[in-house]
Amino acid sequence: MSVPRNMLKELVDRKLWPIALVLIVALVAVPVLLTKKAPTDIVTPPTGPLPYSSGTTLPAISIKASPTNSKLAGGGRNPFTPQIAGTTTTTTVAAVTTTTPSTGTDTTSGGGATSPTTGSGAGVSTTPATTPTTPTTPTTPAPPAPVKPAPTGLTATQSYHVSLALTTSDGGVNTIDPLQRLSILPSKQTPMLVELGVLQGGHSVLFVVEPGTIVSGAGTCTPGPIDCEILSLSPGQRAGISKQTATGSTPVALFSVNSITADDHPSVAAANAARQDASSVGRELLNKSPLSAISLFQYDPSVGAVVDLRNLTVGG
Repeated sequence: MSVPRNMLKELVDRKLWPIALVLIVALVAVPVLLTKKAPTDIVTPPTGPLPYSSGTTLPAISIKASPTNSKLAGGGRNPFTPQIAGTTTTTTVAAVTTTTPSTGTDTTSGGGATSPTTGSGAGVSTTPATTPTTPTTPTTPAPPAPVKPAPTGLTATQSYHVSLALTTSDGGVNTIDPLQRLSILPSKQTPMLVELGVLQGGHSVLFVVEPGTIVSGAGTCTPGPIDCEILSLSPGQRAGISKQTATGSTPVALFSVNSITADDHPSVAAANAARQDASSVGRELLNKSPLSAISLFQYDPSVGAVVDLRNLTVGG
């Protein structure tokens, strides 16, 4: 016996065949009813172009899949910083300038005022940079040009000629040529050195170092570098003078001997007059000087130079 017959026999035996009949009828009737009530006015999509619409066209929306970052121009302000009342903040929006390489025409877009552009093809406004000011530094005396050696001795119609360079307070250099014997340096108002004259032999110039003056640099000191009273300086050598203070020293000037030469005079009398020429102010200052080393260096007009008495011997 087949499976459908077994199921039918079981439904009859259990008196369930009416329910099975109703289910069979429902299975057949429901699709038929749904077919009859289905809408028949289905809209067929038109073929061909859409009809013209006179309505307002909505703008197209472009959606970017990648996120973008927005940067605000200018520096940020701390929101916790109170603003000063009555202060107006002005924000200037710079124009964006694009340069076309082929025509060189600048197309400006953006808000704010457009500033003129300079340069070729740059399209960017530039501001001239300010040249920093270099502070003025003291100028040291330039080394003298090579000169012929000074004569080791003078003739009866000659006298020594000294040229000296001295720095000034404003950083310049003052050349004293000729330098009068017994001149006060750097000035009469600031007596720190007194030019004693050319040492016999013509190789150096002697300077009396006044008390309270500190000498540095080249040269030879007598009696010594610590207690320098007489400074010997040759052409081309440079030295510095400083003023001694309670807390140290204050630099005043630099100086150097440019040259030692001999001047020719028309007569012996003219040469003697030139050898006797000296500063009266410097002579008065030396007469009052307490320095003992001055007595060891005496000027001899007959020689026209300063004689070092330490080199003299007594007797035969």
